[in-house]
Amino acid sequence: MAKYILKRLLAMIPVLLAVTFLMFFLSSMSAGDPARVMAEKIYGHPTPDEVELVRHREGLDKPFPIQYLNWLKNVVHGDFGESYSTGRPAAEELFRHFPETLKLALTSLVLLFLVAVPLGIWSAVKEGTAADKVIQFFCFLSVSMPGFWIGLMLLYLFGVKLRLISVLGGVSYSGIPLVAAFTFDIGYFGILIRLIRTNLGSVLKKDYIRALRAKGISPGRIIMKHGMKNSFMPVLTRSIGMIINMLCGSAVIESIFSINGIGKIALEAVVSKDTPVLQCFILVLSAVVVVVNLLVDILYSVVDRRIQL
Repeated sequence: MAKYILKRLLAMIPVLLAVTFLMFFLSSMSAGDPARVMAEKIYGHPTPDEVELVRHREGLDKPFPIQYLNWLKNVVHGDFGESYSTGRPAAEELFRHFPETLKLALTSLVLLFLVAVPLGIWSAVKEGTAADKVIQFFCFLSVSMPGFWIGLMLLYLFGVKLRLISVLGGVSYSGIPLVAAFTFDIGYFGILIRLIRTNLGSVLKKDYIRALRAKGISPGRIIMKHGMKNSFMPVLTRSIGMIINMLCGSAVIESIFSINGIGKIALEAVVSKDTPVLQCFILVLSAVVVVVNLLVDILYSVVDRRIQL
C-alpha cells in the first residue's frame, strides 16, 4: 500500500501543475487590469504613470511565461500574494475563513446521514408499502427544489417571521448552522435515500439473506451486518462526491445565510477581481479534491478486502 500511496502522490504533481497553469492563464485573460486595481488601493485615483510603476514593480510587464514561473515559485513557498481588498496575504485571508466552511460541511454531512440512512433503510425494507411511497415522494421533492430557493424560504420563515435566527448576522444554533446545513442537504437527501434503497433492496433479495432469515437471525442484524455492509460501496462513492461538493460549492449557501466561509470570500473575490484570493481558493480546493480521492481509494481497500492496492 505504501508503494501505491507514493505513486499516487507523485501523480498529483503534474495534475496540480496543470491546474496552476490553466488557472494562471485564465486569470491573465480575464477582464480588468490587476496593476490598476493595486494602484487604486495605493494611490486612490492613480495616474497612468503610477499604474505603470505598479505594473513594473509587480512584474506584470514581463512576458507571460516569466510571470507564471515567478508566481509558481512564490506559490511553492506558500506565497499567493496579497489580497487586493484587504492587503493581507491571500492564503491567510482564505484560511482565516476556512473553519466556517468546514463547520458547515461537517454539519451538513452529519445531518445528511442522520436523515438519509434511516429513511433509505426503511424504504428498502418496506419496499412497495405506503411508507415507501411517502419516502419516494420526499425524494422527488428533494431533488426537484433548488437549494437557493429553499434557503431563501427558510431564511424568511425562521429569520423574518419566527425571528429565531439573524437575517444579517448568519445562522447559528449554539454555533452550528443547522438551517444552512439543511439547505445544503436538500438536494442530496433524495439522491442518497434512493441509492441506499436500490442497493440495499437488491442485497436483501439475495439467496444468502434468505438463508440467514431461515436460521432465525434477527432482521436488524441481517440489515446492518450483512445488508448494509455489502451495499455500502456505491453509497460511499457517492457520499465522497457530496463531501467534495460541500467544500467546493458552498458559495451560494454562505452568501444567503451570511456565513463568512471561503465560498463567500471567493464569490466576493470574483466580484472585486481579487485575483490572489481567487487563485489561492482554486488551488487549495484542487489539492483537497486530489487528496480526498486518494483517501477514498485507500478507504475502499479497508472496507472491502477484495480490493487490492
